[in-house]
Amino acid sequence: MASVTPVTVGSGPPLVLAHGAGGGVADNFMMLSTHLPGRTLTGVDYPGSGGRPPAAAPLRVEDLADELVTAAVAGGHERFPVLGLSLGSTVAVTAAARHPDRVSGLVLVVGFAASDAQSRAFAELYAALARADRIDDLARLLLLSTGSPAKLATTPPATVDLLADYHRGRAAGLAPQLDLVRSVDVRAALPGIRVPTLVVGATHDRIVLPASTRALADAISGAQYAEVDGAGHLFTAPESARLGELVSLFLSRNHL
Repeated sequence: MASVTPVTVGSGPPLVLAHGAGGGVADNFMMLSTHLPGRTLTGVDYPGSGGRPPAAAPLRVEDLADELVTAAVAGGHERFPVLGLSLGSTVAVTAAARHPDRVSGLVLVVGFAASDAQSRAFAELYAALARADRIDDLARLLLLSTGSPAKLATTPPATVDLLADYHRGRAAGLAPQLDLVRSVDVRAALPGIRVPTLVVGATHDRIVLPASTRALADAISGAQYAEVDGAGHLFTAPESARLGELVSLFLSRNHL
């Protein structure tokens, strides 16, 4: 992959970001960034996200991990923790496995090592709707899947139209990221991870089974596990604040 310009906010010690499938660095992390002052947050949008052209070939987690590390080093960061969200957790784990001299710690949020029945079904349906240009149906799927039951109960009907407007014209280019969700498997790398690791689950995740996120933590030696109570796959503002507290404490305690 050709070099790309990272998305960077803040100043201070680095925290490198790997976003989720169908998202982007700004989309997935801008809310969290407000709760991590004194940090340089930097990440790379995958092909199809953030204005990048879609991938011409199937995405490989190894390429995404290498690209992320290369961009961080080019930005002047020699060694750094990586925070991965959902699919980004597999990118973060792969970066740690392939670049142990660069990755000093991991934060894996609503993550998984290989797709479970729930995430696989979601990814298959998302990709099919995107490629068929059924954007209104895709918006309904996202509304039903990404939040918690409490959030869904208070979400105004117009949110479906906003989601559809956002994805119109770009959803098909995001589909390869969802294909990667279905095929990626980093379980073999987990026993070799030797950096401090925090795994954060969401009690009402309806894309990645919470049990899959807990299994990810169990497979990494010494990993710390926490859950954001009441949260769905994408966090609300208060839930992002709680996540920021967990991440800040973890980074501080481990001098990262």
